[in-house]
Amino acid sequence: MIRVNVMPNGRLVLPVGLRKSLGVEKGGQLMAEIVDGQVRLMTPDASLDRARALFRKYVPAGTSISDEVIAERRAENALDSHDDEAKR
Repeated sequence: MIRVNVMPNGRLVLPVGLRKSLGVEKGGQLMAEIVDGQVRLMTPDASLDRARALFRKYVPAGTSISDEVIAERRAENALDSHDDEAKR
């Protein structure tokens, strides 16, 4: 366990070893969450990977959500175009 200092203004000072293991440069960003009274820090990429893994549980294998959304938008646009022509 590594001790992390909290400055009087509330800022955390992450020791070099932690920054290196996370691949965070000075001035970089981390994502933070509180889970069971613990603060978890992760890189934005790790956070995105985690979100994708959670999302994958609800999407059948081989399904492309982006393709489905694009197809839905095209169908909606086609209906809107058809409605516009019918009004003329």
